Amino acid sequence: MRTLFRCMLAPALAIACTSATAAFVIDGRQTLLQVSTQFGFVGSINSATDSRQYTSLTSDLQTQLAGSDSGSGAVGDGSWIANYQYQLDQSIDHLPAGGFAASASVTLFAFAADQGVAAVDAHSGNRLELSFHLNTDESYVFTGITTDLASVMLEELTGSGIWTPLATPAAGAFHYHLRLAAGQYRFAAISSGYHDSSQGAGSSWSVQLMTVPEPGSLLLLGTAAGIGIVTGRRQRRYAQQAPEAVIAAAMPSCCQPQPPRGRQDLPARRW
Repeated sequence: MRTLFRCMLAPALAIACTSATAAFVIDGRQTLLQVSTQFGFVGSINSATDSRQYTSLTSDLQTQLAGSDSGSGAVGDGSWIANYQYQLDQSIDHLPAGGFAASASVTLFAFAADQGVAAVDAHSGNRLELSFHLNTDESYVFTGITTDLASVMLEELTGSGIWTPLATPAAGAFHYHLRLAAGQYRFAAISSGYHDSSQGAGSSWSVQLMTVPEPGSLLLLGTAAGIGIVTGRRQRRYAQQAPEAVIAAAMPSCCQPQPPRGRQDLPARRW
């Protein structure tokens, strides 16, 4: 029984765990983190840009761009005070069974008083593009969540060389079940934000694109697991029995020991 269980479990695991890995291949990655700042006082404002770019598929998968500045002083008969800070984070994870998980966020803050000037602009400042291809037809789940000032998109390259959107979710949680044919695909996402001395906002997004096991592999895996449970229970039950009971249970019915018959009383003797 144990051999049968192993024989049924092995192909189920192979179908569920290895086929998707061979089918999904990431070809390219483009990450851009960029922020523009304005800082100083009326009549003397410094503008600057801070940015990072990454293209590796195996390194720098957890990236961050952060900075801050503050200052104060006298201006004529008055004074000025200002400060700002920003942080852009992006994360990419390769899923073992095929697919990926990714997320990004933009956090900004700026403050100015009197004649101070402070502003942080990350318009389309946290961008990610992943291109990948599938070698076989596969079922996938595309799920995640986005906030205002952020957007994600999944596209397919058609035979005419045009990128056609497959999923363009609005802000909020989303869930797509997709049957993707072999071919070229692209995932693109943008997270932006803006903040000055009076108001502003950041944004974030998080997604997963993961494979869905085929129904046949799930059925085979479930059958194998069920056999394993039954076999384990049967083995534990026999282990708890006395040795002679186990031996007796394994004997044919014709050889089973019979219980003693009740004694028959002899008829009364006549005198």
